[in-house]
Amino acid sequence: MKQTFESAMARLEEISRILSENNVTLDESLKLYAEGVKLLNYCNDKLNKASMKIQDIEGNPVEDIE
Repeated sequence: MKQTFESAMARLEEISRILSENNVTLDESLKLYAEGVKLLNYCNDKLNKASMKIQDIEGNPVEDIE
């Protein structure tokens, strides 16, 4: 299944819940944290691309988005 913004956000929420419950080992916590960072980067990239597309549609110059 192809990753979507919505599925990535749902997984991030799940990871956050799991980590906040403190019911996982250190190794599992590190694995989940690494997965979360990858998902966060994916979501940020999708949001930046969407913002640039909206600016392009509206005829506004694209500026660096951080």
